[in-house]
Parts: sequence; C-alpha cells; structure tokens
Amino acid sequence: MSTHDGATFEYTRPFQSARPRKNRKNKKTGSGAQIAPAVALDRTRQELITDVWIQECKHLIRESLHLLSVTSPEVLCLGLGSPAAYRDPRAQLVFLLEVSDDLSLDRSNISVYDPVFTEEDERLLDDIRNAAYALPNPSIAYMPHCDLQLYENILRENWTSNRLPKLLLIANRFSEYVDNVPSQKLSAAFPCVSRIAPHLTSQPLPPCPSHPTAFNNIAIQYIRLSDLPPSEDIFWELPPVPPKSGSEESTNNAER
Repeated sequence: MSTHDGATFEYTRPFQSARPRKNRKNKKTGSGAQIAPAVALDRTRQELITDVWIQECKHLIRESLHLLSVTSPEVLCLGLGSPAAYRDPRAQLVFLLEVSDDLSLDRSNISVYDPVFTEEDERLLDDIRNAAYALPNPSIAYMPHCDLQLYENILRENWTSNRLPKLLLIANRFSEYVDNVPSQKLSAAFPCVSRIAPHLTSQPLPPCPSHPTAFNNIAIQYIRLSDLPPSEDIFWELPPVPPKSGSEESTNNAER
C-alpha cells in the first residue's frame, strides 16, 4: 500500500521510504526545449529494443522463471526514480515494460512506486500502478539501485518457505553487500539479506551499451525451494525490527 501526498510517495509499514539517492548518475533531459515525457520514453524504447542486449535479458528472465516453475508473475517495482526527468530511470522503466510485454503480463498487475515521483511521473505511470508489498503470489520484484534497507524490508515481509521460492528479484547483487559491508553490521542490521545471499542463484545482467549506468550491478536473483534451509533452522528466526532512530542510516549502494 502507499499514501499519496502531492508529488511524492511514502511507503507504509513495514516498508520505509527510500531517500533520494545523491550518487545516481543520471542526466536530465536537455536544457533546451523540454521534451514531453511520453516522447522521451518512446525514444528510449527505440534505443533499447534495437539492441541485442534487451533480448539477452529477456531470455535470462524467462529462463529463471522457468527454473522456478513460475508463470504469469505479478510485478512490483520500487526505487525507479523519475523517468520524466532522468535518462537512467527512463531506461529502467522501458526495461520493465519490455520484459512485462515479453512475458505477456497484464499491466494492471504491475505496481510501480518511488518516493521521488513527480506529477508528470504519476501521469506517465498512471495506467500501470497497482499497490502491493506482501507478495503471496509468484512475483518479480524489480528494484534497480535501491537502498539496502528496502531490499531487507521486502525480504522480511515475505520471509516464508512458501513465498521466497516464488520471488524473482531483479536488483543489486546481494553478494556485493556481503563482500563490502562488515559481516557483523550486515547480519545485525540486515539479517534477511545476510542470510539469503549465500543461498541465491544470481545471474548478472550483461552490460548495457546504450545505458551502462542504468543497469550496472543489477542481477536476476532467486532461491529455489530445494535450496532453502529446513523449517526448524535458525535461518527463519528473525530478530525484531529495530526502532527507527532520528539519524537512521541506510547502506545505499553496493559499489554501483
């Protein structure tokens, strides 16, 4: 669920709003005559669909869903940024729509949220918004370059042996967090990410020639039922969610 206030979105509990990311390497639409968002989106689509890269990505996603025995998944997209204003979020949105069309998914089953959406973004995305955070049905969670806390939140919300094997993540490589965040901090502050990372099958997206910064460090990740620890394992016993502090930190990128 989400609450709408002017031009922003706020994630309701148990999700927390991902703060605007200062180190996003995006370029705004040129400073001359402003291009209509729909026109800019179509131009980006033309750039991507003529590239063999998008076909390779579609194949990897279809293959991963097949291995999970998932058909017709729902789609949740978080942390996209402003596709009306920036090049990278626009490419990420095109990717989402192209993959969804390739899988013949109904766009009414695609949920797209970001706390920095503008009114133009809302109009651009109006036809594909449908709120969902707990994911009881087979789902793709498309979360390019999100805060680590947001990954933790979605995993915690779906931390069951029934839901996790039906979840396909297209997100930052979790192994990067394991490699770059001190293990004690990661296990204490982000136990779900810390625990699931070693069990994930991870397939990095190939480099995108036309939009390299939009998809760097992004991987298709999932866990099969056979790879999950048994129900009595301590893996499933999560610590309580720590209270939020006034100066709450989030580890924002895993070496993007």
